[in-house]
Amino acid sequence: MRPAIVLIAFLPFLYYAIRDARFHFTGRKVTFAEHVIHLAIGFALAIVLVQAVMGNSTLMLVGLALLCVAGGADEYIWHRRIPEIETDLHAKEHLALLIFVVATLVVNWLEAHQWRIPRDLLDPPAAITPVIGEEEAGGAQAGVRGIPWFRGVLIPLCLVPYAYFGLSDNLHHLRYRRVSWAERILHLTIVLAVLTVVAHAIEGHRSVMLMGLVLFLIARAADEWGFHRQLPGDESDMHAKTHFAFLIFVATSAAVDWVAQRIAA
Repeated sequence: MRPAIVLIAFLPFLYYAIRDARFHFTGRKVTFAEHVIHLAIGFALAIVLVQAVMGNSTLMLVGLALLCVAGGADEYIWHRRIPEIETDLHAKEHLALLIFVVATLVVNWLEAHQWRIPRDLLDPPAAITPVIGEEEAGGAQAGVRGIPWFRGVLIPLCLVPYAYFGLSDNLHHLRYRRVSWAERILHLTIVLAVLTVVAHAIEGHRSVMLMGLVLFLIARAADEWGFHRQLPGDESDMHAKTHFAFLIFVATSAAVDWVAQRIAA
């Protein structure tokens, strides 16, 4: 079941990645340095996908770390003043990649609980079973909420880039584009979901945090594919950078769990 879910979740990202790569040869000529970065991104993606299918969480995290470094360099250094159609592709591509990563984390979580909904969804303080590193799920009883000071510092710190671009996006709405009430409701849902995710990521309540991530992605996807059409390039560019910043946050949160599990062991 794992390979099917992971591969299906990867397909939307693959669709936008192919369109993006084709645009580099038909719409915007990229530099040799950017081609090298794209090659590094492809290598990191291959690691993430293969290890996600195989269920090797440790190597998947290594691939995610490489992806965040190479993808971050590409997005925040080279993607400036690019065509509007490309910024829109990047926004949807990054959100699709985030969906794939979260879907893999949810699969890990379900496998760790024998594909059953655990009781800690109703009792968050009881959330002690690992999500990353399902191979230790049966043996570690110390919990993933070790070193709370470490979580309390690193997780909010890694949310800062997302908060910056998210606030910039909201200021853009106030200044340049009036959004509908339906879109405002989605934005409110996104904010509430993010608050849920961050609070429970710090506490180590993995089940509730993942449910918050699912709610976040439902609202974010409805916003991106339902309302973000034919937007100005500067706004699409903010969306692309916002989505990637949240991917960095999710990857960091997963890495914190991995470290906490090994310290607890």
